[in-house]
Amino acid sequence: MSLDTLTRNFPDPASAGSPPRRRSWAWLLPLALVAGFLLILTLLFGDRLIPALEVRTSRVVTLRSGEVSRTKGEPPQPDSKGEKGGLLFQASGWVEPDPFAVFVPALVNGVVREVHVLEGQVVSKGDLLATLIDEDASLDFREAERKFLSQEKKIEAHCAGFDVLEAELTAARRKVDAVQARLDEAEDAYARLDRLSEGAVSRQQVVQARLATDRERALLAEAKAEIPRLKAKTAQLITEKESMLATLDELKAARDRAQLMLARTRITAPMDGRVLHLHAAPGMKKMLEGESSKSAAIVELYDPEKLQARIDVPLNEAAALRPGLPVELASELLPDTVWSGTVTRVIGQADLQRNTLQAKVAIDDPDPRLRPEMLVRAKFYDLIDERVSSAQAGSGRLSLYVLREAVIDDSFVWVVDSEGRSRKKKVTLGDEEREGHRLVHDGLRSGETVILPPHGDLEEGHRVNNSNPKESQP
Repeated sequence: MSLDTLTRNFPDPASAGSPPRRRSWAWLLPLALVAGFLLILTLLFGDRLIPALEVRTSRVVTLRSGEVSRTKGEPPQPDSKGEKGGLLFQASGWVEPDPFAVFVPALVNGVVREVHVLEGQVVSKGDLLATLIDEDASLDFREAERKFLSQEKKIEAHCAGFDVLEAELTAARRKVDAVQARLDEAEDAYARLDRLSEGAVSRQQVVQARLATDRERALLAEAKAEIPRLKAKTAQLITEKESMLATLDELKAARDRAQLMLARTRITAPMDGRVLHLHAAPGMKKMLEGESSKSAAIVELYDPEKLQARIDVPLNEAAALRPGLPVELASELLPDTVWSGTVTRVIGQADLQRNTLQAKVAIDDPDPRLRPEMLVRAKFYDLIDERVSSAQAGSGRLSLYVLREAVIDDSFVWVVDSEGRSRKKKVTLGDEEREGHRLVHDGLRSGETVILPPHGDLEEGHRVNNSNPKESQP
């Protein structure tokens, strides 16, 4: 059989009546992916494809000026020493405890059994904040107490030996007296017999009298030797008592320490205040030797009557900062309320990223509703000193000026934000004007870019291009 024969034996698919092949739609998948990718690019960067609006701009100018005119509604300038004068600048900041929050730690390692306070709760000094599991500490205290009491009983039993020795010493002294009396009697009898003429009494009686005298002398020496022994025994008991008392002091210290460890399983408030942060929960382990600074902390407390604001002051305005400056503070929490304060200190290091210097402002009579980390707006005022003139009091202060033509209806300006888009901002202007520039009290920052007329084609968030920047100096 040849290859040609085998080939001819296979039937033709078309002639065999096989079904036609279906059309494939696989080519639509890459097309859909490309279309989706183009759609995403259009949504993300579509506005970049639209040409930016060409505008003229100018920058907000910062100058050291004299006294700045005050806006309507501001309090009048007092003339007495220590009172606030003209407005220096404004800045934002946050409320915080003055001078700092108080950490309340667990002074022993342990596991939290129960927490008795919550964040924001007001506590008084001595109130129970949390308890630790105290079974081990309780057993240690009872064991130390038993050892202490046992040592006390030993000392009490030991001291009973002093009465015994005192009785023995009294008996020994009386024995000495008795032996001394017998010795005197024996010596007298021997002396009488010895003075008799020879032959009046037998020699044996004389010898016996002499021997009786010697015997009584020996007994007297023995009785006298007992007294020093008893005194030495008394001294030994005194020394042993002192040693036992020293041991009792050690056991007392151990008992007091165990009692202190037991008492420290109950964490109480060291002051009147409000709970700022809670760092404990039932079952949480607290360790004094932990690596974290909060590994032993239970709560943070602060005094709600002692609050301060930390204000980030731009560096171009920080030159006027000094302790003692009067400050007015306002918060969105109570928009119609203004708190007075005083600059207490200026932080020693500036913030490189924010380009600011931080100042601490003590708040006078803070509202109980104020909480740490609430945003506040601060107005810093100059001080009027009776030793200098009012003109000198305001000299050297930094002021902001904007081109008059950039201001719309003395209330608004268009600015270019960091993304190159137009934004409409409300401004508060002063009465002072210099070479076509208006004094700005609020609403703009130093160096900010404002858009000059025409403003007809501007819209909020429109991408703009500064084709003709205008640099000006009043």
